[in-house]
Amino acid sequence: MELDNEHLFACCGLTLQEYALRHALPLDLLVTPDRIGAADAAPLPPMPVAVPDETARAVLAGLRLAGKVDDSGALCRVEGEIAWLDLLFCDLAQLAPYGFRFRQEYHYAPGTHRVVAKNRLVTQKRNLVGPWLPARVPPPERRMKYATYLAHAGELHAGYLFLPFASPDDAEDAAEYLARELGVATRALSHDLGIGAPLLRTLTRADTARLLDGLQAELEAMPGVWARLHPDTPEVTVSKEVVFDSAHFLTDHPAKCSNLHGGRYVLHVKVRGRIDPITGCVLDYGYLKRVVNARVVERFDHHTLNYAGPELAWRSTTELLSVYIWERLIDFLPELCELTLYETPQSWCQYAGPDLETWHSQGSQPLLGRFTDPALGRSPWRQWLRSWDDHHEKRRARRD
Repeated sequence: MELDNEHLFACCGLTLQEYALRHALPLDLLVTPDRIGAADAAPLPPMPVAVPDETARAVLAGLRLAGKVDDSGALCRVEGEIAWLDLLFCDLAQLAPYGFRFRQEYHYAPGTHRVVAKNRLVTQKRNLVGPWLPARVPPPERRMKYATYLAHAGELHAGYLFLPFASPDDAEDAAEYLARELGVATRALSHDLGIGAPLLRTLTRADTARLLDGLQAELEAMPGVWARLHPDTPEVTVSKEVVFDSAHFLTDHPAKCSNLHGGRYVLHVKVRGRIDPITGCVLDYGYLKRVVNARVVERFDHHTLNYAGPELAWRSTTELLSVYIWERLIDFLPELCELTLYETPQSWCQYAGPDLETWHSQGSQPLLGRFTDPALGRSPWRQWLRSWDDHHEKRRARRD
């Protein structure tokens, strides 16, 4: 007998992809050739006869905000992940007034040389924008909209929530709503990364707690979401290595390092956190690489460290450079736990700096502000020197 979703659902409540994962079988052995690349032939329901209720409208708006909705063609699709199918089925229950149906579609992926599955909710696009829709419809209820968005797009790192958006307007609207309705402060990060998509982060851990407490009822009703935002999974450390070539010199150094010289720096960036139960990762390596490249490599690669900023103008040692790099990264990587910076294969520095909350409360390391400190030119000895110079200048003027 051919295995399919209908049969498996009836006997064990699993989809075909879940069955394959449970038994460590490739989909290639379970999916017949005629079903590869073919959409589900089951007809989709006609247009709704009534306006969808407030919950359906809010959930759809939240899924759009999270980037889960594709309505570029005649069909509207909501994408889901195999590790979180119960949440997708929960979405389906809320979106039923739009005529959505669940489909598991199978495709051959040439790059991987295997059959892969896509889990989707599908409806006719006209069900969303058909003539049944009244001319003037108020925006959907925002509380459920943002709870749905947070459930599908929010990521928790070291007690801070990261919230990606597709447009600056969406990010501004979200920041305004969270501040006004929930008392949650956020910080915009993406402009510092040079990436197109806006990214917000809760300003403090207390803001994260306020956000989760404020939406607790909605989030707890969504399967798996509350547990994901309060993980009790193993803690692990992951590391990323980057390389940059730079020149530098050490002012007043008694040996050859006072001369301008160049070298290849190798930086290991380590972050430690709990494994996300949905992604199976502590942090996406792509995000980690993007942050380190934008904040460190692009600033230093093929530059003279002493002229990259006043913090390193006096002494661009690996020690001070490590402290400076930590402060460049911690806002974006609150799980940062250690830096290892190699100036040569035989010479390196390890540094574990303050966490994000401590750094914000204490400010930048004073060692880095030696020549930017306003108090530098106001010491009593400098005042004495100025008065002494003025005194002798006046004496010379009288003699003349």
